[in-house]
Amino acid sequence: MKNYIKYITIVLAAAFASVGCANFDEMNKNPYVVYETNSESFVQPMIYGAQKQIASCEYNWVGQIMQWTISTNYENSAQLAYNYVMSESNVRQMWSLYTQFGNAQYMLAQARKECENGEGNPAMIGVALIMRSWIGHILTDTYGDVPYSQAGQIALQGDKFEYTTPYDKQRDIYIDLLRSLEEANACFAKAQEMKDAGALSSTDFNVLCDFMYNGNVDKWRRFGNSLYLRLLMRVSNKVMEESQGIISLGEEFGDINIISKINEIYDSYLSGAGTYPVMRNLDDSARLQFSSKDSALYTSFYSTTSGNWNNQAVCNTLRNWMLVKYSSAAEDNPDNPWDPRYFRIFTKSFGAPTQVSREEMREYFDDHISSLGNSTIGRYTKGGYTGTHVGDMKMDPQYALMNYDEILFIFAEAGARSWIPMSQKAYKDMYLDANLQSILQWQVGWERAIDYYTASSPEVINWMNYLDNEFDYNKSIETIMRQKYVATVWVGIEGWADYRRTGYPILKTNGEAAQNDGILPTRMRYPSTEEFQNAKWYAEAVNGWLGGENNMTTNVWWADTTESTAIRSLGRK
Repeated sequence: MKNYIKYITIVLAAAFASVGCANFDEMNKNPYVVYETNSESFVQPMIYGAQKQIASCEYNWVGQIMQWTISTNYENSAQLAYNYVMSESNVRQMWSLYTQFGNAQYMLAQARKECENGEGNPAMIGVALIMRSWIGHILTDTYGDVPYSQAGQIALQGDKFEYTTPYDKQRDIYIDLLRSLEEANACFAKAQEMKDAGALSSTDFNVLCDFMYNGNVDKWRRFGNSLYLRLLMRVSNKVMEESQGIISLGEEFGDINIISKINEIYDSYLSGAGTYPVMRNLDDSARLQFSSKDSALYTSFYSTTSGNWNNQAVCNTLRNWMLVKYSSAAEDNPDNPWDPRYFRIFTKSFGAPTQVSREEMREYFDDHISSLGNSTIGRYTKGGYTGTHVGDMKMDPQYALMNYDEILFIFAEAGARSWIPMSQKAYKDMYLDANLQSILQWQVGWERAIDYYTASSPEVINWMNYLDNEFDYNKSIETIMRQKYVATVWVGIEGWADYRRTGYPILKTNGEAAQNDGILPTRMRYPSTEEFQNAKWYAEAVNGWLGGENNMTTNVWWADTTESTAIRSLGRK
């Protein structure tokens, strides 16, 4: 039974990690029995549990796939990552989100039950739908077709438990994700109507159940609609190719036009009101702070990450885009612009970022270069790493589910594609504001940062002037996506998703050591445990959309577009 726990609704963690936001009459209950609890009790442990798992994927393989960082802790780790060969532990990491996906399913059922009994808040249905959609889209965007509609449930077959779970097509999953976020928005609107009519004293919920938004339902609604915008953009090119931008969400919500819906959300953003309110400033960003002096979450997360971040060196792919003309005197020389985010994310280092000396690291890379041609572990030419390592994230780490700047980048891209009515200047200004907000995001809540950057800081002004002057209208999509790639460092898999969706930024993947056919992974392999634990449905997926091999070269549904495929191929030339 334990081998199939990923598909079973796991509520114990939610029930007992949220003691502060639920009234339990007795605490010495049987720990092996699932007890019913109120829906809001799930939010805090679920969101932290999921994001902690995603953070571990970020420093173990997402950053390395996207050429943000390189692991320097030990040779085998680097070899695996930079040859595009993922270890089984890498493969399994994101699959572990099924625990929290099950919790989201249970929370949703509980919230619906509370409302049916006349004792609930429709906003909690909305929050549950958002959490399920957020976790669900990361799972399917990582692997493709995955268990979804029946995940988080136990199917009873006669007098025996059946643990196998069918895989849903990604297209079908996305239809449900979009439908769920439409319903979530409607639930928040209904909650407000009930409050206005006196049927609810407040739409908000217990602050102790939500350290991200402190139970503020308005912010949750804005996050849900911003996530909706992300997912609409994710499928936009595919649906445009497939059905002229039209996709059906079923009987309740009918057919929607992807581009029209993006415009509707944009109109709500411009007006500050409308049907689909979205994030409007940095305070609306969906971010979690894992450590602080007052947080009980500090110890567990610190112990998980304290050593790992020090083993991540920044890749020259990212470094050279952020430190365009950087020199030792750059900070005092306006002719040498540099991205102010760089020294917020990364720490200057003299020597190797781990216990390994720089000389030992150089010798290691030189050895590989000599045997593999002008290539370092598949991607990097000689000197393709730097001693600068990921900053002291363990001291005050903040991890984003979604930042405010992302919606500005999306609107800028949509404007550049002529999907929403914007002049060239308008979408360029939106792009510049997105970059500015991304810079300012790094100062929010950082206790250890004394020298905060502001919009009027010389470093920020220099960088923004550089971005303004360097903007290429002939390559507007590439220009926008390249800076969005920088802005999404440590925002889950968003950079990887954008790369697969658009092909940008163009990343070189043709090193002589590169395996995976020289293709930057388009999906993560299913864990090997699926082959025997969920054999029937695993085989159907592998022999179906994957063509007989559990590979990392098959496009997920929304990435299988003419535009994306053509641009990504440039990195292999």
